[in-house]
Amino acid sequence: MASRRDETPVDDDIPPTTQLPEEVKTPEEASTTQLFPKPSILPPPPRRRHGPSRARIVHPTKDSLYDIMHQHCGTSLFLRPPCWTDQHATLLGARFFELPPCDSPVPINVPGSLPSRGHLRPSPAVKTLSEALTQILLPTPSPSARSAHPIPTIMSTLWPASFSTEPQACPELHMFFGHRVYRDAVRTQFMWSYPASGPRSIRRSLNSTSARPADSHGGPSTSAGHSLANKPMMCYISKNSLVFMRHTLFRMTTGPGRTVNEPVRRLQRARTKILLPANPNHDVQFVAIFLALAQRHFYPPPARVCKRDTPWWTAKGPPPRPDFHDIKLRILTHDTETAEFILYTGHVAAKFLERFHEPSKTPLEDDGSVPGLAIEYTRIPIWPILGLRERLGKALGEDIVGPFDPTTMETWDDEDDEKTQTAGKRKREALSEVFNGSFEEATDDESERLSAKSQCLGKGPQVGVVM
Repeated sequence: MASRRDETPVDDDIPPTTQLPEEVKTPEEASTTQLFPKPSILPPPPRRRHGPSRARIVHPTKDSLYDIMHQHCGTSLFLRPPCWTDQHATLLGARFFELPPCDSPVPINVPGSLPSRGHLRPSPAVKTLSEALTQILLPTPSPSARSAHPIPTIMSTLWPASFSTEPQACPELHMFFGHRVYRDAVRTQFMWSYPASGPRSIRRSLNSTSARPADSHGGPSTSAGHSLANKPMMCYISKNSLVFMRHTLFRMTTGPGRTVNEPVRRLQRARTKILLPANPNHDVQFVAIFLALAQRHFYPPPARVCKRDTPWWTAKGPPPRPDFHDIKLRILTHDTETAEFILYTGHVAAKFLERFHEPSKTPLEDDGSVPGLAIEYTRIPIWPILGLRERLGKALGEDIVGPFDPTTMETWDDEDDEKTQTAGKRKREALSEVFNGSFEEATDDESERLSAKSQCLGKGPQVGVVM
């Protein structure tokens, strides 16, 4: 008996088990389980997305427009051009170069000499120029279209072959960025286009400019394959208009009883002060105007819709890449304090336009630098009127005004000579008509008398003639 107790295992000696005891089933439950087995729990299959596929994230290249905005993520850079500051010009690589003034030719006043014929008896063209130039130099508190109205008259009088067509007043200049267009983003007062069919001298100068290999900034001004007909050539905007635009950009509503909210007013003044350029001659608005003028050469006009920004390409498929070329454009303005015209010439490179067409990419120049915008400007004294045509023509260049002699001043005295000659011809023609008429009348009277005498002689006796 003792040996049997020793053989019986103790409970503490039984090894533990991790398996659960099998559930005891009745015969009925076992047969039911065999007929209807429990389904196995499996994870649901992945659902297929039926919506549009998520856009693929593209990392912008270094120094691209998107990369610049990422680097300055705390600064408001993606704004419409009226809200641009000097920082925009710096980040876009815009550089201003002041050229020597075009201050010759001018008439030489010799002491003791008699005044010229134009001073004693100015021609109608000189009178028109004097009135128009005086009007644009008058100080105006709020510039309007009427204050700039004399500008087309001045340009058409000085260079009628190039500016004879009526300019477009307050044109709508759009700005293209990627696949979107921002309507009426840039403001100017007047815009002239290249003539479709102008004088032969201007067409010859345009062709020579388009085939020019390079300019002072290392790039052709206009490609030979790019047609300039009816494309933007030059625009005008006064400096007073730029100042007035910034001061009226932020509007403030009045409170009850037409009271002014002084804290908001001070805030708006501070915002306006930020927009003012440090150097008025290096205004960032000129950068925006040159960009909008150049893009108008290559992009199609967008459809008219109410929205201010829409995709500029509405057809199916990706938008086509415009055939960009280097181009040279002008902006004319004037300084009321110094009585000078200021002409800005922008050398817009094709790769600079590509930066706005593909903001995530950075096309580089041949030397590896990021393309920017080179802007040259020169001053043209308005007075005296004699020589203004040549001074302005030297600043504009022969590709705009055609070949001319900058040393020979236009005096417009030929108009009086032509009118005098025309009046003299008319007087001589009138006198000759009177004399011819009197002779014809006398001849008719004499023929009547001779016929009467012959009739009398025929009736009477014959008279002999003494030889």
